[in-house]
Amino acid sequence: MIFKSCCYTLDPGILTAYIESILLCNDSMAETEYSPEMRLFSPDGERLYLTGDERGRFLDAAEHEDNENQMFCRVLHYTGCRPSEALELVPGRVLFDEKALVFRSLKKRKEDSRGRPKHPQFRTVPVPKHIIKDLDFVFGIRKLKRKDKGLDNPLWKMSRPTAYRLVKRVMERAGVKGKQATGKGLRHGFGVAMVTAKKPLPIHILSQLMGHSDTKTTEIYLQVVDEEKRQLVEDAWEG
Repeated sequence: MIFKSCCYTLDPGILTAYIESILLCNDSMAETEYSPEMRLFSPDGERLYLTGDERGRFLDAAEHEDNENQMFCRVLHYTGCRPSEALELVPGRVLFDEKALVFRSLKKRKEDSRGRPKHPQFRTVPVPKHIIKDLDFVFGIRKLKRKDKGLDNPLWKMSRPTAYRLVKRVMERAGVKGKQATGKGLRHGFGVAMVTAKKPLPIHILSQLMGHSDTKTTEIYLQVVDEEKRQLVEDAWEG
């Protein structure tokens, strides 16, 4: 048989079916990608949040750091902010009268549904009085405000990798091991602590404090409440 040409014209219907079969195959082989913000346990069932005991040990271990590093760890603990958000904190966003810190919420959509750029979004997080006092002691914030200088300069000059190593070092000193021993684990621990407290924080309030776009994201912390309830039942059985 003699071929007149090495080029063939495929029927469009056959070509379309072939492409669709490849796409379906790829979809079935691809792993489902979950948002890390939406999981409190790894695919293997490993806990991704710090318990109350681990959070306390983290605070204690942070006391061995210098004043600036210690304050960084304490801000993470008491606000549930992301390390990258803490690194953006400036003197002008430390509110003395309100006893609160203002963070620029990261991981927010930068464009609206029509592709137009959105303004940066901020959130206010209340903190204990001693946090404001100690931030002022370490960074001289009141003095900066009186002089109206340096109010937009970040409190911490360290890079993200340095902040990551700081958190890791303090976790190791605290004896916190596992996938929860991260800045994200500390953030999740804050969320868990807020919903398991004697007076649980309403989900919509916690959502605002953590900078979530949707309360459905925050509701993931209610899973831990269910686990706590089960533990209470199991303890009653053993009693």
